[in-house]
Amino acid sequence: MRVLFKAEEYLVKTEKAAVVGLIFSMVILSFMQVLLRLLFHSGIVWLDPLLRHMVLWSGLIGAALAARYSHHFALEAFVKFAPKYMHRPLDVFAALFTALASALLFYASYKFIRDEFAAGSVAFYIGHLSVKGGWAEMIIPASFALIGLHTLIGIFRPKDHEEGPF
Repeated sequence: MRVLFKAEEYLVKTEKAAVVGLIFSMVILSFMQVLLRLLFHSGIVWLDPLLRHMVLWSGLIGAALAARYSHHFALEAFVKFAPKYMHRPLDVFAALFTALASALLFYASYKFIRDEFAAGSVAFYIGHLSVKGGWAEMIIPASFALIGLHTLIGIFRPKDHEEGPF
């Protein structure tokens, strides 16, 4: 179990770095786009769709991080109001329910990405380079897999090991 917890710790560090990098990049690129529009009355055409996809990526990676710290689903509120002896069984039930929902959403989003690649959809163009819709939206099934993974590992994590997201 220690190896699993250690691997998850590295995964969480990677997720945190990705969110910080994405948000930092979005701030810089958005500021640059605003300056270009104000000063030169133009902008970078592909930057707005790129920023929209970066928002999607940072939000879904953030959702996976929230699942790691058990701050993701409203079922927790129900557990908090239950009698103390029911907390552990309700926590396990909520985690299993979350993992099942994540698995179903993973499967649906996997089919969506598969169809995106089959259709050859393009999310945006950077000059003559086309960014395929499937690659730009790959975070959707990945985030549901991460949410399910963090939730299942959380069932076995000791409560005294819980800390905040930062």
